[in-house]
Formats: sequence, C-alpha cells, structure tokens
Amino acid sequence: MSDPMGERGAGHRGAEHLTVRQLVVAVACLAAVASLVSVDRRGAGGAGAVDPLLEGVATVEELPDGAASPPGEAPLPFVSSAAPLSTAWFCPGVPGDDPRITGTVVIANPTDADLAATVTRITPDVAATAISVVVPARSTLDVDAGGGIKSPFVANVVEISGPAGSVEQVTSHPAGIATVACANRTSDEWYFADGFTSVDSIDDVVVVNPFADASVVDVEFVTRESGRRPSNLQGLVVGPRSLVVLDMADQGARNEPILAVSIRTSAGRVVAGRSQHYLGDGRLGYTMRLGSPGLAREWWIPDGERGEGIAEEIVIFNPGQDERTVSVAFVNGQALGEPFVVAAPAGRVTVLDTDVVPGLPGRYAVNVSLTDGSDEPGVVVEQVVTRRVDGRTGTSIVAGAPGDSSSSTWSAPSGLTPGLSDALLVLNVTPLEATFSVEQVGPAGSVALGGLESVALPPGALVVVAAPAGLPAGEVVVRATQPVVVQRLLTRGDGMPGRAAALMLPHLPTPSAAAQ
Repeated sequence: MSDPMGERGAGHRGAEHLTVRQLVVAVACLAAVASLVSVDRRGAGGAGAVDPLLEGVATVEELPDGAASPPGEAPLPFVSSAAPLSTAWFCPGVPGDDPRITGTVVIANPTDADLAATVTRITPDVAATAISVVVPARSTLDVDAGGGIKSPFVANVVEISGPAGSVEQVTSHPAGIATVACANRTSDEWYFADGFTSVDSIDDVVVVNPFADASVVDVEFVTRESGRRPSNLQGLVVGPRSLVVLDMADQGARNEPILAVSIRTSAGRVVAGRSQHYLGDGRLGYTMRLGSPGLAREWWIPDGERGEGIAEEIVIFNPGQDERTVSVAFVNGQALGEPFVVAAPAGRVTVLDTDVVPGLPGRYAVNVSLTDGSDEPGVVVEQVVTRRVDGRTGTSIVAGAPGDSSSSTWSAPSGLTPGLSDALLVLNVTPLEATFSVEQVGPAGSVALGGLESVALPPGALVVVAAPAGLPAGEVVVRATQPVVVQRLLTRGDGMPGRAAALMLPHLPTPSAAAQ
C-alpha cells in the first residue's frame, strides 16, 4: 500500500484499556457491530507580603498542582475523582484590546453545597486583580473573563475552595466562538502540533505564569522548511503573575502553513494557550486552545468525519531527537482498513490528509500510536477540520486525547449546543459492551436527559448524540459502564458554518500522597 502520509517540512491504565490492534481483534471475536450508531433527540423537550488585591489567591502559588496529574502520559485537563479540598484552574486567556471580542469563564458546581472561588485576572501589562465569587449548588456561574481590562490578553486563574468544581473558558470572536477547558495544572513543557500564519493569519502563543516568582522559558518552533530556535526566545522571562504573547509572524514565522511550537521552562512552571484567527488559504475562523503539557505514545481522536465539503488533517509533531514509527488507524467497531505505519522524523511535523485514505465512512475514530517500542517520550497529535457550506468556510482544531485519559465519567461545564444533531461523540475504547447516559446538572442534581438514560455502546464503536432542542444552559455529564473518550461539537455562532470542537473533561484519580 502506498504511503499517503506526506512529511510537510520534512501504556495504559489497567487491563480494561487495550491498544488499537488488541481492540480490533477482541471486537472481531466478540461480534460484528454496525459502523455507526446515531441517537437523535432533536424532537425532545507564597511567603512574604501579599498584594491586597491578591489576598484571596495567596494559596495559588502554594498549590501542588503538579501532584494533581493523573497517572500515565501527557495528562490533559481533568476533574479529580478524589474531591480535593481546593483546586486551581488556569485559563489560557482572551484578547482584551478589541471591543468586538468577549470572554467568559464558566465555573461549574455539581455538588449539593455552595462553593467559593477567587478569580484572578492576569495580563502582560496591568497588575493582577482578583474578585471573589460564590457558585450556588448544582449550577454554573459565568464570569467576565476580561473584567473591563484593556490589554492584549487577559488570562484567568480560578481557585476553588470547598467542594471540587471545574472551569472552562469561552471566547466570542467575530470569526467564531471557541470553547476550551482550563488547565488544572501548570507544567514545565507545552507543545502545539498545528499552527498557521498563511496569508497573514494571526497566530498568538500565550504563556501564562500564575505564580509569585518569575518563570524562564525556552521557545522553539518548526516550520515547513526547518526547526528554529530564535535567540530572543531562549531564556525568555515571564514575570510573576504575568503573561507574554508571542505573535508567531513577528517571531520569524510569517506565512507558514506548518508551525509547531515547543515551550520548555528552565525555571518555574507555566500554562500555554494558542489563539488563532485564520484568514484564508483554505482556513477561516477563530480557535483558542491549550497546548499539550507532555508527550504520549497513544492518542485518540473521537470525531473523524468524511463528507462533501469536509477537509480533515491529522497533524503529528515529534519534538524529540529520534525518528519514531507511528501507526494511524481508523476504527468504528472494527478496523476500517489496515493501519498506516509511517515515520515521524525527529523535530518535524507529519500531516495526514484523510481524503487520501480509501473507504472511510461518514464518521469514525482515529487512533495514533507509536509502534517502535522505544522508551523515549512520545509525540503530540492534533486534528484540523475545515467545513465548507454554501461557499462559506469554518475551521476547527482539537488536540487528541492521550491514551491514558479514557474514563467512565466526562463532564462539560458550559454544556451542549441545543438542537445540534452531532453535539456529542462517545467512543468506546474497550472490547466490551457498554452503555452510557447523558445527564445535566440542575436543581434536582444530575438527571439523565429523556431518551439518553441508557444508550447502547458496542465494543470499539462510536456513538453520535444529538442535543435536545431547547436544552437549557448547564453542566453536562456523560457516565459510561466502560472507559470512553468524549468530544463535543458546538456551533460557531451567528450562523457561521462548521463546528467548534472541544474534548469534555475526564474524571480521573489523583495519585496518592505516597506516590507524589
């Protein structure tokens, strides 16, 4: 078979989770399943003096957020199943110097008691400010992310005291609405696989330091032609409770269709986000997302899609010093053809345009895994989807879910788009039969939506769920009887074509103190 993957710019948690090859074999032995299941509900109803403004967030710098990582590789934002006494969530930021752009921090409280939180706004040029809020039991609270501050970007730290909650950031941009889960840990490394500055598209990398001491970072990037390590981006200081914004075009990466970024700290820990406004050359729209705070040997993308006007790319970034061997498999209850085994050159980006993959159905999942057996760190995987409808274009991007992030419970503070036919995609990553429910948190607690109390989920299969029309705003929870991966699709607002993509938040165990 010819290799359709072109180089452009030349360990799981427990026995219930298997590699894609094991999964396909087990599924074949269990039963043949339908290639797609669709559930349609559209017809259903620090030490030292503290700045007084920061008094409420003094413990942010003390928070052992690194210990809040789930076991396994490349953790993504998650909800701790251990119900810690306090948590901190780090939102990557919204543009604050354009009155047309607004941002909201959504804090969800699914518990039976009110929770108190402190929201600290961090900018590159204005002293950090803090406000205190209360989120009533079994509800969500929307907080203005910008707070009226005029600044290139405004990031938010939400520190929750009492019962555990979770936090998302929603950015309303003239080119579309972007939703991203806020990080619940800082890291000494962040990676972005896909970047884009073609036809003067805007690509801003935002590095946030939420702590009382300065952080020092080294930034490298990879274009279509080569890897680059600009001297001005080595030893870059990010001040205490501050952020820096890197316009990648101004950093020497103008008009680049390929632009991966690595951020590593030599002192301190940070959070990194990427704000992109696509202006042409096949992409239009706005996205905002977190980077991946580590590498992984396996990634899942629940929402692969083929159809008229849909262009999809799987972007693989290998920031390491050794070439890796990568398998890309397409599944939906069974293997959809043979996996593609390709080389991922060291320090380069490899892109698969799925249009060249024969025989894919309308919906499928993608598994990207390393097959070389090396103990070296893994890769980073992201998916770019551009939809063209009636001559109009919308681009979305989402990071894959690391293999060890599968969970039987996932939640989304800002909920679903009412009436959307493909609002949720639930992927069974086991060879076992499962069921799942879709619930919403409200005054009566977490209650299953009508018709979605127990949805069948065959082994290795993908189920597409429609959100009921008229669904009110509120946190949504997916509970399954086996580990799954769950992604949302949301409208981009104002009748814009395409979808905004966002993983839900998995509920994962926090390592015990003895293991920290």
